[in-house]
Amino acid sequence: MKNRIEEILKNDSKTPLSKIAQELGVSLVEVLREAPTVRKYDVEKIDDLFEVLRSWDKVLMLVMTPNLILEIKDKFPKGFYGHGFFNFHDPESSVGGHLTITAIKEIFLVTDTMFNRKSCSIRFFGEDGKEIFAVYVPRDEKKELIKECLESFESL
Repeated sequence: MKNRIEEILKNDSKTPLSKIAQELGVSLVEVLREAPTVRKYDVEKIDDLFEVLRSWDKVLMLVMTPNLILEIKDKFPKGFYGHGFFNFHDPESSVGGHLTITAIKEIFLVTDTMFNRKSCSIRFFGEDGKEIFAVYVPRDEKKELIKECLESFESL
């Protein structure tokens, strides 16, 4: 499959990874595991990753279900561990909630194409291969990736 993904991207580097998954008849997570534009991030270092995300002025956070794509644009929240969850609680952010950290089994740093533009995201997947949530490098008013956040993403 890796060779097939590389061949598709060689023919058209702007092919979205989700389209490749559809074309190959596999799940997105299977494509992310093999795509040359994707890096795995060590799940054990998730606290370090959250610190990096908190250093960005804002993020675009996506939570997707089969019937809803929820977009949240705000500062990534501080949080704490308790009662089996990582509890997002930060008066400087509208993002709140409770995340079962142990449910996250794979984290991918994804460089992709979305609406014909470069897109960079951090994607969190569970044991079932389904996405739990994603955090995207934010864009400025001209719809360009914010340079400092992009550099931070690329250094992960």
